[in-house]
Parts: sequence; C-alpha cells; structure tokens
Amino acid sequence: MPTYGELKELRTNCTWTWTKQNGVNGYNVEGPNGNSIFLPAAGSRNGASLSSTGESGNYWSSTHGEYEDYDAFYLYFHGGIRYKSCNLRDNGQSVRPVID
Repeated sequence: MPTYGELKELRTNCTWTWTKQNGVNGYNVEGPNGNSIFLPAAGSRNGASLSSTGESGNYWSSTHGEYEDYDAFYLYFHGGIRYKSCNLRDNGQSVRPVID
C-alpha cells in the first residue's frame, strides 16, 4: 500500500481528471512524469452498509495515524475535493497496491 507521503504526492502534485473506465466512475491521476493511475470511486463500507459508490473514494495508506496504532491515514475524494484523513483501520476502504 502507498505511504502517507505517496498519497500526499498524488493529492498535491498530480492532475486529477474525472472519467469513466469500463463503466466505472473514478479519477485518472496523472503525475508530472506522465505516468497515471485510475482510482475508482468505490465508496466505502461500514459493516454491511456500502455508501457513495460511483461518487467518492477512500484509499488506505500503510502509515499509522498520528495518535493511535489502530488508526491509519487515507486519501478521500468526492467531487472536486481531495484530502487526507485518519480513521480506524477496521473501516472498509479501498486498497490500491503500489510497486517499489
């Protein structure tokens, strides 16, 4: 999983374009070097409840929260808004693997 720093780089140094790929809404995120990644608007899960599918995305980082080991940072997007936050790691949010 990406680190907090890698998610911050995506959020602040890349160009975000809302698009649809294979019928799935999400953002094409393009870096300054021309490489890109598609982040589906997969929504989030809380228990059995799935919400905001096709509208927003929540992507975990591998970085623990600032105050508790059971928290972790994540990247959130909805509409034109993108920010980082911290949440309990048992919440159902997306994982996007990265290669070193």
